[in-house]
Amino acid sequence: MLKFNKDFFKYFELLGTLGFTIMGNILVALGIYKLIEKFLFKSDLLFILFLLLGVASGFYNVYLMIMKK
Repeated sequence: MLKFNKDFFKYFELLGTLGFTIMGNILVALGIYKLIEKFLFKSDLLFILFLLLGVASGFYNVYLMIMKK
């Protein structure tokens, strides 16, 4: 029978949380872009900028979460 210690489940939970954090930040940034696109103007460059902003903020939040634990 396999035996898992508590650290395995703690790190497994952290891995899932990190994925949701990165995807959440990307989706929020793209949602803000969609609002700008709807009310102001459409730009491919602005889409790429908000996508990169979402990725960068996602990885920054993941870094903060890892350093805290």
